[in-house]
Amino acid sequence: MTITQEQAKAIRRKQADLSLNIEQTAKAIGITYITYKRIIKGDYSTKQSVYDKVMKWFMAGY
Repeated sequence: MTITQEQAKAIRRKQADLSLNIEQTAKAIGITYITYKRIIKGDYSTKQSVYDKVMKWFMAGY
């Protein structure tokens, strides 16, 4: 699965709305800091399990 530029932008926006830093956000999602840094750049191809975790975190509260 690929995290698109638009998805990455929305994820960064939610991170900012929650006033979380990169490490806190990665921990909340359940992924590593390094993986999260790659995701927020966009156009990142990742495993289905990581994609699912990111989308679950993103959709929580919406």
